[in-house]
Amino acid sequence: MKTQEMIALRLKYESNLMDSIVPFWEKHSPDRKAGGYFTCLDRDGTVFDTDKFIWMQGREVWAFSRLYNWASQASMERRNKWLELAELGARFLRSNGRAGNGDWYFAVDRNGKPLVEPYNIFSDYFVTAGLAEFHRASGEKWALELALSSFSRIQERKARPKGIWTKQIAANRSLMAMGIPMMDAWMARELRGLVEPATLDALAMAAEGQVFGFHVDRDRKAVFERVASDGSHPESMDGRLLNPGHALEVLWFLLRQAADRSDQERIQEICEVMLWSASSGWDEQCGGFFYYRDFRGYPTEKLEADMKLWWVHAEALCAFLLAYKLTGSAEHLAWFERIDSYTFTHFPDPEFGEWYGYLDRGGEVALSLKGGKWKGFFHVPRTLMTCIDWLREMEKTDAR
Repeated sequence: MKTQEMIALRLKYESNLMDSIVPFWEKHSPDRKAGGYFTCLDRDGTVFDTDKFIWMQGREVWAFSRLYNWASQASMERRNKWLELAELGARFLRSNGRAGNGDWYFAVDRNGKPLVEPYNIFSDYFVTAGLAEFHRASGEKWALELALSSFSRIQERKARPKGIWTKQIAANRSLMAMGIPMMDAWMARELRGLVEPATLDALAMAAEGQVFGFHVDRDRKAVFERVASDGSHPESMDGRLLNPGHALEVLWFLLRQAADRSDQERIQEICEVMLWSASSGWDEQCGGFFYYRDFRGYPTEKLEADMKLWWVHAEALCAFLLAYKLTGSAEHLAWFERIDSYTFTHFPDPEFGEWYGYLDRGGEVALSLKGGKWKGFFHVPRTLMTCIDWLREMEKTDAR
C-alpha cells in the first residue's frame, strides 16, 4: 500500500468516525433524564425501546471514554462532551447495574429497575473495561475500585460463567466456548497499568493457550467456536460450529499480543490461521462474511447464519490491516481491501449516519435499526480508532 493510499484510507475512516458514527450516538443515545444510554435506535435515531442492557451501557462508557483519551494522541480535537457522556453512563452503572453478589445484571428498565438476572458474564467484562477507561479519562477513584472489584469477580465465576442459569449438562457433554479467552485477551490489554503486569501476562497467555491449544485445529484448518474439554469436536451442530467474526476478532487480539513480545513465529502462525478463517467464512457468490458456518457444510441451528453483520466486518478490518502492517503480506492486504470495499459499500447509511447492523445474504438491509439489544456504540468506533492509529504508524514508517 502506497503512502498516499494509506492517507486516503485514514481520512475516510476519520470522516466516517467523526462525521457519521460519533454524531449519531451523541445526538440520540444519551438519556439525560434517567441517566445512561438508549441503545434501541431505529435508522433515524428514534428510540424504540427504553430498556437498558448493561453490557451495552458498559460498551458505550468504554467508547466515549476511549474517544476522549484517544483524540489528542491521534492529533484530533478532544471534546469535553465525550467525557460528560462517559460519566452519564458510568454513574448510571454505579447506581443501578450491579446485583448484590457483585455480578452485573443483563438488563434494567429506563430508571434502573432490574429486569434480567446477571446470567451473562459479558456484562461484567464490558462494564469492567468501560469503568477502567472512564477512570483513565476522569481520574475518578470509585470507577477504578469498581472496575477492579468486577475484574476480580470475573475470575471467580468464569469457569462456570452462567452459574445457576447454565443450561448445558456438563457431565454428559462439556464444551468450552471461545468467547471467554477472547475477552480475557482483550481485558489483559485494557487493564494495563491498573492491574499487576504478572496477573495480566498470565491471563493473556492462558487465553492464547486455550485458543491455540483447543479451538485452532491445524489438521482441519479451522477455528472451532466450541470444543470439548479434551479438545475434540463432537459430531453435533455445536461441535461443528464456525463463527468467522469471532475467529478473526480473537486472532487480531492475539496477533497484537504476539507483536508486543516480538514473537515472530506466533505472528506468522496467526496470520496463516486468519487466511483459513476468511476463506471458509467468505461468501464467494454474494460477497461479505457469513455469520455462522458448519464445518461440514450442513445447515446450522442459527437462523441468521447467512446474514452479513456489521461487527464481523469491522473486526475483520482490524485483523487484516494488522496482519499486513506486521508482515507486509500482499495476500493479507488483498483481503483487507476486499473487506474494506464490501463494508463501505454496504453498511454505512449516508442519509442518517452510522452503520446498518444486519444485512441479508445479498447485502440488502434486513433490519433498519442502528442500535438494539446487541448492537451499540462499540465495534465500529473501536475499529475505526484502531485502524486510524495503525495507518498513521504505517505512514510514518513509510515516510522514513
